[in-house]
Amino acid sequence: SQSRYSVGGTNWKQVSAGDNHTIALKDDGVNKELYVFGNSTAQQLGIYYAPGTSVPGALEGTNWKQVSAGNVHTTAVKTDGTLWTWGYGVNGRLGTNDTTLKSTPVTTFAGGTNWKQVSAGNVHTIALKDDGVNKELYVFGKKEFLGIEKDSWKVEGTNWKQIDIGYQYSAAVKTDGTLWTWGRNFYGGLGIGDEGSKTTPVTTFAGGTDWKQVSCGYKNTAAVKTDGTLWTWGYGSYG
Repeated sequence: SQSRYSVGGTNWKQVSAGDNHTIALKDDGVNKELYVFGNSTAQQLGIYYAPGTSVPGALEGTNWKQVSAGNVHTTAVKTDGTLWTWGYGVNGRLGTNDTTLKSTPVTTFAGGTNWKQVSAGNVHTIALKDDGVNKELYVFGKKEFLGIEKDSWKVEGTNWKQIDIGYQYSAAVKTDGTLWTWGRNFYGGLGIGDEGSKTTPVTTFAGGTDWKQVSCGYKNTAAVKTDGTLWTWGYGSYG
């Protein structure tokens, strides 16, 4: 039987765990609902629970598509292609052109209805926009970790395919199968053969054009190639 601490069901589609909260997407074929639970001291749940809740709460709307939980903020894409963020806005990580806290989901200043994927980190956010021709990468947050020029929010290039975000760094795979990383390089998490931080995207020391997916942690990174092999680098403590 279903307990009061669970919404149960067998139609969960995606889940994302942040530092102190969790967000999960449920899809019954008609409604695509978003549930959140955990700490809400920075309003990262997007619903009124202070300081938090162990009972999953549903956000408004039934057209959510993809979600990502960060440190003290949350991000999501809807089925109409719009991009939404909420929670702690310091350093501009919400992409709203300000640094204020948002207690409910708001759209980013970049606008548009062709967002494909978003990833929320500790101090910044990256999001992939795809209009069918150009696959552009936008970043919001603390400038030194974003991989962009000072007056831009868009990473150079129009052929980005898959993205993920780490503690203070980012990684992405391009449509040509190359793997790129940038930001703070804790313990070699960027995979470039040294521990020097990078302000713009660079390719990993492993090279190649057969990367399929990348995932970032706190100080370590993992990636899968098209041949099914798994590669890891960065901070190796705890195995």
